Amino acid sequence: MYVYIAVRVESTGAGDAKPWHDGPMPHDTITLRSPGEGQVLDFLAPLALAFSEPLSEEELANEVKHLEADRVVGAFDGDQQVGTAGAYTFRLTVPGGEVGAAGITIVGVVPTHTRRGILRQMMTWLLAQARERGEPVAVLLASEAAIYQHFGYGLGTLDSRFEIEPLRATFAHPVETAGRFRFVDADEAARLFPVIYDAMRQGTPGVLARTEVLWRFGMAFDSESARAGNGPKSLVILEEDGVPLAYAIYRIKADFGPQGARHTLSAIEVIGVDADSEQAMWQWLFRIDLLGSVKNSRGPVPHPLQLQLTEPRRLGLTVNDGMWVRILDVDKALEARSYRGVGSLTFDLTDDFCPWNAGRWQITVPGGRAAATVAAVAADAAGATGAEPDLVLDVSALSAIYLGGFTFAELSRAGRVTELRPGGIAAADAMFATAIKPWNSTPF
Repeated sequence: MYVYIAVRVESTGAGDAKPWHDGPMPHDTITLRSPGEGQVLDFLAPLALAFSEPLSEEELANEVKHLEADRVVGAFDGDQQVGTAGAYTFRLTVPGGEVGAAGITIVGVVPTHTRRGILRQMMTWLLAQARERGEPVAVLLASEAAIYQHFGYGLGTLDSRFEIEPLRATFAHPVETAGRFRFVDADEAARLFPVIYDAMRQGTPGVLARTEVLWRFGMAFDSESARAGNGPKSLVILEEDGVPLAYAIYRIKADFGPQGARHTLSAIEVIGVDADSEQAMWQWLFRIDLLGSVKNSRGPVPHPLQLQLTEPRRLGLTVNDGMWVRILDVDKALEARSYRGVGSLTFDLTDDFCPWNAGRWQITVPGGRAAATVAAVAADAAGATGAEPDLVLDVSALSAIYLGGFTFAELSRAGRVTELRPGGIAAADAMFATAIKPWNSTPF
C-alpha cells in the first residue's frame, strides 16, 4: 500500500527541506522549514514544551556544537514553531561490517499541536534525507516506543540496568592487572577513550562510531544541570605501559546518614579492550570507599557481570528496550552485513511507510569470500515470480532481526513472522546467526 504524505515546505536559506512524496496539497497551516545560519539554537525551543523538561542554556549551547544544521527541520504553524526534529550522521556496526545510519534525535511536538500528523511530516522529511545521503538504516532512542513502531521501527538492541551493594559484588575469578588507574580531564578523555571504544566497536553490532565532537561535547561533557543531583562526571582510565586498556565514566551522589556514608556510584559507561581489562575496571569501581551502592544503566544484554560475579542475582538486573532500528533500503542494508553458510532465502516484506521496500526479496549467500546479494524478485505477466517465499514479515520485524538482537524463531513465537515453507525459519536463523548480541551505549 502506498502512503502519500503531503508536506508544504519552505526554506530559510541554509538548506531546502524536500517533500518525500508528491501528491495533492491539502489545506493546512503547517509548513516545514530548515534553519538558516545561526538559527539551530532557536529551532530547539519546542523541546522544552514537548518534554516538559527545559534544558539549560549551557546544555542547549553544547547540543548545537554537535548538531548538523542541514539535518534539522522545524514544523511551523504560521510564524509559530510547533515541532522540531533532526538527525546525526552515524556509522553503525552490523554483523561483519558497518553501514551509514541516520540517528534520529531532538524529535518533539508542542502539546497544542499533537495528533495532527506533524511528527509524521517531520519523520517523512528525515527519512527522505537519509535515503538521499545513502544511509539505508535509521536508528533512534525512543521516549515512547509505540510512536515509532507506526513508522516501521523494530527493537534492534536491548539495554540492561542494575544496582548492587559493593560488598555483594564478589568475583568468581578476580583478575590481576599491572596497569595504573588515573583520572583524566575531558580533553584527555576525548583523546584516549576512543582507542578503547573503537576496539570494542569493531566486533559489536549496534555500536555507533563517535566523532571527536561527540566525544568532547557529548560523552566527556559535564554541566551542573545535567547532574540531576549527582556529583560531577568522573573520567578514569586504566593504562599499562602507556597503552589504554579500559575506561569508566561515572558520577557519585554523596549520602551521609546516621549509620555513615552510603554514596551511590552511577556508572555511565565502562568499556575495556578485552574482558580482563573491563573486569579490572569494574573491580576498581566496586572498591571505591564510602559506597553504599553501584548502579549502571544502558548496559549490554547479557551483561558480563552476570557471568563474573559469584552472586549475579544481587545485581537485580532488569532489561528494557534499547535502540530502535528502521531499514530504509532493504537491499543496501542487508548487503552491508555478513551471513553464515551457503544458500538463499526468499521472503515477502510489507512496508506501508516506505513502499519501495514492499515486495518479494531474495538473499543469496554464495560460497567462498563472495558477499551476499539481495535482489527484488520480479513477477512475470501472469504474476508468477518463479521463487516462492519461505517467510512473510513486515519491515519492523526485519529491522529487529537485522543486528542479531532477535531471531526469526523469536519473532515467529511473537506472531511477527509467518513461515510458508517448512524449515524456512530454521534456515533463516542459521543464515542470520551472530556470535555477539548487539548493543548501543551512545546516548543521542
